[in-house]
Amino acid sequence: MNFDYSEEQKMLVQSLERTLAKTYDFETYRSQLATKSSHDPALWSSLAELGIMAMPLPESAGGFDGDHTDIALISAELGRRLVPEPYVSNVVLSAFVLNACGGENATEQLGEIATGETKHAVGFYEPGERHNPLALGTKAEKTADGWSITGHKAVVLGGDTASKLIVSADAGGASLFMVPVDADGLTVRKYQLLDGRGAADLIFDNVSVGADALLGESGQAEAIILDAVDRGAAALVADSLGAIEEIIDMTKEYLRTRTQFGRPIGSFQVLAHRMVDLLVDYEQAKSMSMEASVEADNENATARQKAISACKAKVGAVSRKFGKESIQMHGGIGMTDEYALGAYVKRLLVNETMFGDTEYHLERYSSL
Repeated sequence: MNFDYSEEQKMLVQSLERTLAKTYDFETYRSQLATKSSHDPALWSSLAELGIMAMPLPESAGGFDGDHTDIALISAELGRRLVPEPYVSNVVLSAFVLNACGGENATEQLGEIATGETKHAVGFYEPGERHNPLALGTKAEKTADGWSITGHKAVVLGGDTASKLIVSADAGGASLFMVPVDADGLTVRKYQLLDGRGAADLIFDNVSVGADALLGESGQAEAIILDAVDRGAAALVADSLGAIEEIIDMTKEYLRTRTQFGRPIGSFQVLAHRMVDLLVDYEQAKSMSMEASVEADNENATARQKAISACKAKVGAVSRKFGKESIQMHGGIGMTDEYALGAYVKRLLVNETMFGDTEYHLERYSSL
């Protein structure tokens, strides 16, 4: 299998690298964290102008018909720079669901995603249903004018900045609905995750929506939900790889420049061996991440789920190992907020938890 990236993909990453190098550094991240902001409209517009929102979308919606390897490249760069923008929730999850469900308004809404004009978020998970995207405690009842939705969605990634919400509910089976964020009866509880990215809990109290709020057919959304979650997991794995690569550079530099007993600490055999072990784990995780980015588009659900669960479990375990080892090799400075390492470790921990943690994916892999 050829894992070389195309010239177009390389150009895309280089453009994204240059843009983020100019507009988003660690101090910018810290200032956003301090103000509890997970979204910068100016940065979002810059990213949209680069075409990263449009890259995986169909040409009919103003996109470039890209695949999940394009998403992986973009996600890795966002993770490398600690960018908290709601790319995964908006472009990876929402755009996929809209495209898969189709309908009269899908092309128009996909076009709004492509330009960055509108932000969407997807809510599948519910309290007490850990890592189960098919939880259907939220109910949708048919009414004379459309539907009435009651229930609770938890940890909706990007839900703090979205103007439109796509949520799953039981309407004779798993179904998907589009709900405006200002709908009567909807409470949006916004908060920051550990790493500064935004999320929200959604509480529906007899929220009335029109008949056109139903995406696709009622009771037929299970496969779409599972596919969307797999794509989200594959994107976060790539995000983690970008963060790990930055941790590697930081740790190597520290081992080269920090001296003890008159010599760089990286020259001590025990630290050199620990760094080599981490690099071996990184290469394994990178290979599995590349496979997951390819398999994310696989129409064979079993093959897709096996590849992504294997990758999510491996990268999750490697992420925790990198966090522990890199902080220990840095010593006390690795624990300070002023030094970037801790922020990267937090990013890895959030990525490991979202869309199923290591234990969940090990269990799913063993059941396939």
